[in-house]
Amino acid sequence: MAVTGVVQRSERAIFRGLLLQCALRVLLAAFVFFALLLQPPDTYRWPYGLLWAGYVVVVIGWSFWALRPANPAGIETMRSVALLMLCADVAVVSILSVETGLSSPNTWTSDVLQHGLFLIPLIAAAQLDPFVSAVIAIPTVGAFFVVNWVDKEANGDEPWGSILSTTAVLFGLAAGSVALSWIQQTNSRTIANLAQERTHLLEEVISLEKRERQTLSERLHDGALQYILASRREMEEVREGSGDAMDRVDSALAESSRLLRDVVRELHPEVLARAGLKAAIASLADGIASRTNLAVHVESDGWPDDLSTDADHLLYSAAREFSTNVIKHAQAENLRFALQHADGRAMLRIADDGVGIPPERLALSVEKGHIGFASIRAKVLAVGGVLDIHSPPGTEIAISLPSHAAT
Repeated sequence: MAVTGVVQRSERAIFRGLLLQCALRVLLAAFVFFALLLQPPDTYRWPYGLLWAGYVVVVIGWSFWALRPANPAGIETMRSVALLMLCADVAVVSILSVETGLSSPNTWTSDVLQHGLFLIPLIAAAQLDPFVSAVIAIPTVGAFFVVNWVDKEANGDEPWGSILSTTAVLFGLAAGSVALSWIQQTNSRTIANLAQERTHLLEEVISLEKRERQTLSERLHDGALQYILASRREMEEVREGSGDAMDRVDSALAESSRLLRDVVRELHPEVLARAGLKAAIASLADGIASRTNLAVHVESDGWPDDLSTDADHLLYSAAREFSTNVIKHAQAENLRFALQHADGRAMLRIADDGVGIPPERLALSVEKGHIGFASIRAKVLAVGGVLDIHSPPGTEIAISLPSHAAT
């Protein structure tokens, strides 16, 4: 949905650019008309009028083609047509300026018409294509210089310093149009990439929710539910007064309670809010050790016992997410958590001695936006933190966040 919105906004931007080009070409045609009307040349007035009329017809035809709804033309076609139209703009103004300068040196017609070339870079910039702006800049500046040179040869009034300075101004305007087009195109690509990443992350969040529900269902089914079912099977012997059966039921219910507490603790770590991150990581480590064959170690001497910070929830989420990956994929024997708080930064290191993640697989996982890396990394970077991953041998994940004591 987000990508579709970006495409629609891009199409609207292109359409607005075409409207601006159409308006500027109408302005250029009006400028040429009034220049010829108010400063008429001495000779060849009808050919000039026909050339202007032909230009108007071309502009009208281009407008109907470019502004039609659902224009099926591709990017290359649009670019080629844009270049042809800009060449037509330059050619019409240049031909009229040169011809009137040669045929009517005693009038101001050519001097007025040549200023129409200042509109060409603006029309090119409205195309929002730096390639088009760059290609058309050279002939526009060259045509302006040639027109001034012809006028100087014809009447010899304007000094070279004035010609060169005016040409430099037009060159600056053309260069600005190229830079403006490049900036606009870069911004559009950045917005499109961000929208695609946002869409991908949203899809991953939905997928994560499904995976967490499935994992929760499997843990409840394979853990606590099995002990409860076993207790029900023992109830017949309990009714008959079997003490051994009563002990087995008591043991099964105790284990079921422990497993349910582990699930609840991971879903809503009350200890995190009550006692802080240090106690929550210790509780998480105990839960992992109790249900897996991993030897879990916690190093937290650098974290005060009663410290709670605004980074606790993010660090705990990262510890739970990455430890889950270790349990599922690492084939490790040891898992180590290290906590430290110093100089206003909270630091968490999660390391295992498993098979590790090959660099190419890690890069592919991050590139594809795997929720275990991309989501946590995005959150860490959003608060000004740093996330480093080193592998193999084993895998070590180091997170450093700016943190403040929670109120």
